[in-house]
Amino acid sequence: MATKKNTTINGKEYFRIRRTIDGVQKSFYGSSKGDAENKYKEYLEELAKKKYKQEQVYSNATIHDRAKEYIDNALSVSKKFAKGTRERYESAYRTHIKGSWFDKLIASDVRASDIQRFYNELPVSSQTLKSVNKFMSAFWKWLVLNDYAPNVLVAVELPIKPDNSRHNGIQIWEDSEIHKILMNLHEPEQNRIMFLIEMLLYTGMRIGEVLALQYSDIKDGHIHVERQIYTGEIKAPKYGSSRIIPMHDALLDDYEKHTKWHRAEMRTNRYRTDFIFTTHKGTLYNVSNVRRRMNKFYDECGVPHKNIHTYRSTFCTQMCRCDVPLEVASKLLGHKSLEVTASHYQLIKSDTMEEAINKLSY
Repeated sequence: MATKKNTTINGKEYFRIRRTIDGVQKSFYGSSKGDAENKYKEYLEELAKKKYKQEQVYSNATIHDRAKEYIDNALSVSKKFAKGTRERYESAYRTHIKGSWFDKLIASDVRASDIQRFYNELPVSSQTLKSVNKFMSAFWKWLVLNDYAPNVLVAVELPIKPDNSRHNGIQIWEDSEIHKILMNLHEPEQNRIMFLIEMLLYTGMRIGEVLALQYSDIKDGHIHVERQIYTGEIKAPKYGSSRIIPMHDALLDDYEKHTKWHRAEMRTNRYRTDFIFTTHKGTLYNVSNVRRRMNKFYDECGVPHKNIHTYRSTFCTQMCRCDVPLEVASKLLGHKSLEVTASHYQLIKSDTMEEAINKLSY
């Protein structure tokens, strides 16, 4: 007796059955009904094997695995966070968590005591720990919502860490620290960051403005601030603060040295650019990379890690110590208002009053 068929494909007859799998209807074809049923069973067995393997992989996923998944598939496309916030979160993970013992733990097995120990042992300032915790809060919320890890972060306390801020959140470089930095800058291996740090120290420019400088912006001993790099894009300066800054005498000679060194590197590595500060391939710097390179340099100098904005704050306070009028300092810095500049001046006035009182001798 001929085997019953119920469908024809490309001139060939088959027996087709339809089955609903995970809410989707799928067709299975065979030489007979029994053969089609066997194809359906084989498909289910293969699905079960894949699911088992996936569950095994998922159950053994580390913090590193989950963080990569979160950053690549969730954080990078999130509309909840601005681009700058997303970059800071990624940087917090890459700089302080990636590669650590905590990063290697199985995510589903992590306990509050593990996170607490990691926070306690992390050698950072209180400000940096807060940044790490902001990433962890967003990351752990995602883990919990996806049933990847238990909700244990709520039981973790932020430990006391060194406070790198100074008076009203203003952080500056002390004179002794500046001396160490400048003394170590002129070593040959510091060529790439030497002039960059000097520009920050002697101009008070924002890091984005410095990284966006082109050789054509240096004219007759003056720096023309016309743009900034913000979240990887070239934009107008913050608050539209285009301005012209006279170059300090200390910068003039080192500018020529940097230009000569940079031109030589361009010839050797075969790239051309008008930007003053680039990588060895001629690409623009990422602020996170600059920060890491500076922290390594600070370790070599024996000075504490401080954020890049500290150079700007230091410049402003030095303006006050040199009795530069508030309006002039504000113009040089490109501040939005005099009140911002005045906050630094008030800091110095407080210090000066304390010094005056301590000079009293009866």
